[in-house]
Amino acid sequence: MRVKKAIEGLEGVKKVDVSLENKQAVVEFDEGKTDVEKIKAVVKETGYEPV
Repeated sequence: MRVKKAIEGLEGVKKVDVSLENKQAVVEFDEGKTDVEKIKAVVKETGYEPV
């Protein structure tokens, strides 16, 4: 799954669960290494629209 791999590639991301069916991603990450805006940006780069 392209979006999951993209999120996992960010420094500080610990765990990612993606459900395309539910249009949802749950991301566990280290706030000292990344943030929600960086995660949203990488989601958008893969062709999905973050909310």
